[in-house]
Amino acid sequence: MELQWQAALSSVWQSPYLGLVLTLMSFQLGLWLYRKSAQQPFLHPVMVSVVTVCIVVLFTNLSFERYIESAHILSQFLGPVIVALAIPLYENLKALKQYWLPFVVSNVVGGAITILIAIGMLSVMGGSDVSMNSMWTKSITTAFALQIAPEINGLAALAAAIIMVTGILGAIMAPPLFRLFNITAAPAQGCALGVCAHAVGTSKALELGSEQGAFAALSMSFMGVLCAFTLPFLV
Repeated sequence: MELQWQAALSSVWQSPYLGLVLTLMSFQLGLWLYRKSAQQPFLHPVMVSVVTVCIVVLFTNLSFERYIESAHILSQFLGPVIVALAIPLYENLKALKQYWLPFVVSNVVGGAITILIAIGMLSVMGGSDVSMNSMWTKSITTAFALQIAPEINGLAALAAAIIMVTGILGAIMAPPLFRLFNITAAPAQGCALGVCAHAVGTSKALELGSEQGAFAALSMSFMGVLCAFTLPFLV
């Protein structure tokens, strides 16, 4: 029996889909911990999944290149997932029409402030030109950033890492900040999560409610389009 288990594990480890299996298993672990902990922010499934995968890559002979190659199929689902966000948008179309002006103003002003603060902090800390250029994409989702970053002399990989970190931190920090400042309006919660935490924030917004998810999804898309048109001329 032990030899059979060893053979099975060896077969999985040598599989061309190892990265896919590892990602799905680590996310399920994060989801289980998140539910068991009564949704503690620091045990967000995305954070647990990222940390778990990093530990495996660092402490085994699994190279990062092999992991990316064997998990590449997941990136093909990014487009359909974004399109699926049209469902909460349609369900909350009336509310979106009602708050269209505050929505546009909050996204433009909020997005500009978060980006400028991040750029300013990085400049004070002596960040390189490449890191500064990559930081400009912090308020848009990965699908947009991977295309925009090279156009403004940034690194797509660095931009993706920045977006991942900001998304996770935003999803973790948002609920306690909402309680601290008594932010209870669904449009405000959704816009804040969409602008500051993009895809991960939208996932968190959907946990809070359908209306929050709709505004987060629209904010994430709006910021992506806005930055796609403006950043090549600003940076």
